[in-house]
Amino acid sequence: MKSLTVDFDPALVKRELLEYHIKQGFVDADELMDFIEAYWKLRVPRAQVCPEHTPPAEYIEDSFFETVQNAVCWANRGGGKTLLGALSTWLDTVFKNHCATKILGGSQEQSKRMYEHLTGEGDGWGMVTEDFRHVLRGEMLAHRTVLNNQSNIQILTASSKSVRGAHPQKIKLDEVDEMDPNIYEAALLVPQTKRGIKASIQIYSTMHRAYGLMNKIITEAAQSGYKVYKWCIFDVLEKCPEWRECETCDLWEDCQGKARQADGFYSIEDAISKKRQVSHDTWLCEMLCQQPSSEGLIYKEFDMALHVV
Repeated sequence: MKSLTVDFDPALVKRELLEYHIKQGFVDADELMDFIEAYWKLRVPRAQVCPEHTPPAEYIEDSFFETVQNAVCWANRGGGKTLLGALSTWLDTVFKNHCATKILGGSQEQSKRMYEHLTGEGDGWGMVTEDFRHVLRGEMLAHRTVLNNQSNIQILTASSKSVRGAHPQKIKLDEVDEMDPNIYEAALLVPQTKRGIKASIQIYSTMHRAYGLMNKIITEAAQSGYKVYKWCIFDVLEKCPEWRECETCDLWEDCQGKARQADGFYSIEDAISKKRQVSHDTWLCEMLCQQPSSEGLIYKEFDMALHVV
């Protein structure tokens, strides 16, 4: 009996999946997350690993469905905050007509990093593929991209003049701890609600400095109306296999078995290597998000509440 072979074109399947959701939207958060995994082969961690933290998937869901207007993502180095900022921008731009987003980083280079996750330049993720180009209006330019649905993305330079101009619905502020406070203040006035799309400020950063801008934003988050999404290296760590012995693992002191429930992307071996290489203070600050760094302070024990009258 002669067997029949059927040509399978992955690009065509992805294009049909994209077109379906452009027309039909998403029923709920689960369908959205399943689409991201199927279309991008990107698994955004959904597991609640650290009880006091937020799974990164919760940020993507709240951002897309606009259940939260303004958000702060406080996450570890390499925790995917810039990538997830780019992903949320891509989702808004593709599935919402007339949605405009501006991206501003602590420096022009930082502004480009989130955008490069969309263009695929540098070490970016590369969210432009052949099955996606048909929704673009022309090519993706160095600082701006426009889609056929009238949505657009623009990156800003870190200057006061740059943030005074058109008023899109969304602004993404990446690595605010490196940002000039005056530019940050001006950027807060950029977004405006239009065409049924809510104005939104979304902030992404580690907390580099004691008494720095990110520390101030987190401290005043409730008063300012921000929801804080906080995740550390264990919230994005890959699932720890059963064969690995906990008691002899370099991460055991901080992990205490939490990695058994993880479903992230960060390599366990990379995490162990980083812990061995950096100081305890840097590990707590940059990877566990427990405290702002006290390195460089003359009086490391200084406490604003205790030592200031």
